[in-house]
Amino acid sequence: MSEENRGAPYRVTLEGVGRLEDLPVREIAAFLDGLVTLVARGSSDIINRPMRMGGGRYEGPIEDASHIRLASLTSGSVVAELLPAPATPLAGTIGLDAETLSEQAIALVVDVASGETAGHPELARAFADFVDRSIGRRPSASVRFEDRRPGRARTISVDRNRLEELRAGTGESAAPPTAKDVVGRLFEANLESHSAQVRTPAGEKVDVRFDAEHDEDVRRLLGNRASLRGEITYDPKTSQVKSVRIREILTGDQLGLDFEGVDFWADRPVSQLIADARAVPVADPADLEVSGVTDQEWAALYEVLGIAE
Repeated sequence: MSEENRGAPYRVTLEGVGRLEDLPVREIAAFLDGLVTLVARGSSDIINRPMRMGGGRYEGPIEDASHIRLASLTSGSVVAELLPAPATPLAGTIGLDAETLSEQAIALVVDVASGETAGHPELARAFADFVDRSIGRRPSASVRFEDRRPGRARTISVDRNRLEELRAGTGESAAPPTAKDVVGRLFEANLESHSAQVRTPAGEKVDVRFDAEHDEDVRRLLGNRASLRGEITYDPKTSQVKSVRIREILTGDQLGLDFEGVDFWADRPVSQLIADARAVPVADPADLEVSGVTDQEWAALYEVLGIAE
């Protein structure tokens, strides 16, 4: 490693998951993407600007500060040496550039790792989800965060036990996760942060978290109904479903009925409905006349509909 890399102020190590060269590329990409998402959310907290739900890029200063740089990626364990974003001025801020905001955001992520979650519930939840995705179900795995700046050096290691303590600090462990299905319409998916929401038939919104392996299914089912099987977390105050971490996505037959290939639950645009029905513009209002219906039959229909003749 070069002198420049040794001087990288931050290091994040994924331990107990095997060697870098033996892991699927998508797992490494998801790990690095998760770090970017944490820095973006930390930046959002610092400047008190909420992040947009759903897909798309981050906005303004959050986008600039999230451009952390990978100084090196070495094997043994998976070791990422990180540099903050380049020092570029941020529009709409006074005396703050992207590098400064990026440094503050990374330091805030390390604060959350150490258990300082007060005032940052969304970041704490995002951090816990990142660690959960990174270590998976490997009992000996952990993520180690190092702030190596002179005078501020500290090292925080988060394993499965530490993760549960952090979740308890956010109130998410008051009701332990249980295996169950959540059925509803999937929407507001963000494939970068592997998050979405589902609206249940009762109108409740449930936060959804998923791994990269479910990206294609989530993209395909976006806007449609699906059954999401996974670990359910309940709100300790209302006992309602709060979130689900997907383990399996089930589609099945809609209500067991055959709609001849038509997805009954899909919200199609009018232009697509017209094309599917092969409808054409009406040139003559007389074409709308229904023939073969007697006056008595019309009267019976009006009566059923409650329409006065």
